[in-house]
Amino acid sequence: MRRLGTAAVACAALLAVAGCNGTSVGDTGSDSVAGGQDGKGDITGSLQLTFWGGASRAAKTNAVTDMFVKAHPGVTIDRQNADFGNYFNKLNIQASSKTLPCVMQLQGRQLNDYTKRKVLLPLDPMIESGAIKVDDIPKEVVDTGRGPDGKLYFLPYGAAYDAVGVNETLAKQAGIGLPPEGYDWKQYTEWIAKAKGKLPAGVFAAGARGGLPNYFIAYQLANGKQLFTDDGKLGFSKESLVEYWEMWETLRKSGVTMSADTQADEPEGAEQNFIAQGRLMTDAMPGNALTPASATLAGKAGGQKLNTFPMPSGPSGSGNAMFTSGFAIPTNCDNVPTAAAFIDFFTNDLEAGKVFKSDNGAATNKKVLDAQINDPELPALKKHELELYAQIVAKKPPTILYPPGYQATFESAFTRAYEEIAFGKKTVQQAADSFFTEANAGLGG
Repeated sequence: MRRLGTAAVACAALLAVAGCNGTSVGDTGSDSVAGGQDGKGDITGSLQLTFWGGASRAAKTNAVTDMFVKAHPGVTIDRQNADFGNYFNKLNIQASSKTLPCVMQLQGRQLNDYTKRKVLLPLDPMIESGAIKVDDIPKEVVDTGRGPDGKLYFLPYGAAYDAVGVNETLAKQAGIGLPPEGYDWKQYTEWIAKAKGKLPAGVFAAGARGGLPNYFIAYQLANGKQLFTDDGKLGFSKESLVEYWEMWETLRKSGVTMSADTQADEPEGAEQNFIAQGRLMTDAMPGNALTPASATLAGKAGGQKLNTFPMPSGPSGSGNAMFTSGFAIPTNCDNVPTAAAFIDFFTNDLEAGKVFKSDNGAATNKKVLDAQINDPELPALKKHELELYAQIVAKKPPTILYPPGYQATFESAFTRAYEEIAFGKKTVQQAADSFFTEANAGLGG
């Protein structure tokens, strides 16, 4: 962080002279389409590209970038990547000094931390001009890149989703089968409870998941509850939160779920968590975690089969939401036509899709997605991940407008509040009261 801070300060000092790495001085204004900000112009010159991910994703991203450079002589692209946490630390420094790379990766959950600071260009003029195409991307997915003003600030190229992971082998051993098709939250929790006392020693029916924000979001969406108000504060009632936490507390106190202290020792990452280790019959998991989790399970408990299903439904339908990743263009970018062309290529090109292989969520472009699903060489588990996404998006999932401060405030406060319940430090009502106070103080603005 010290090196990053020093670099950012140095770059800021040089802005008055020439800008850093293709950036320009001053606020271009989010409504302007002058100077190529409609994405039209020569595709040439240098760009910076920044993204998060490990070595495998970096290799795929670099391969796609090489394809773009080869197709556009005169273009050079400097690539930067980091792990998820360090990525946003650096991005925040660059946003403060207005030295953001011309092509920057974002998620919907962090988008409005940046729209609030007015550091992103709207992509709508680029779509209107034809520089960026969205014809083959479902509207519900495109809309996850919109800010509070309705303008599109990043184009989603990958869509992740949460799923219910089920160890089918353990469920069969317990004699409870699988959750019924179209199951709701009541049916899901009743199904979990049936496994109590019917699993091997050290194996639990489910994790103690009252503190998992994405589970709660799915619960609220399925029940038609608002998540956030127009000004970015909590849009649901304390009563609905208390109802949710009491549902999980009933399971935990009766010994159906893993204990809170055991859950606290769970390793991070889809490859090592407890359902991947065969210690849970069911748990929430990212849809694209089926392949790595299954690989771990095969080594830990040979012969066991892991599968994924949509989130439980409710009166308002499925609780599944899209968690998209995509690229944005900052207001300080001085090469918008090339940045727009790169984003369009990365998202919509069939050959690029073959190389990237839906590494960061399912390909949002339907033609790219279909080509991958129909590839006879696609592994069966990956095919299931992509087909489940297609099934979820076909039901037109709701779009969540995450307020500024969502990830830093909401998620950490939510998890901490439930831990205080599970460890006996607060009652459900007390935890709900403190969560509302903390979350509403830090959200929006």
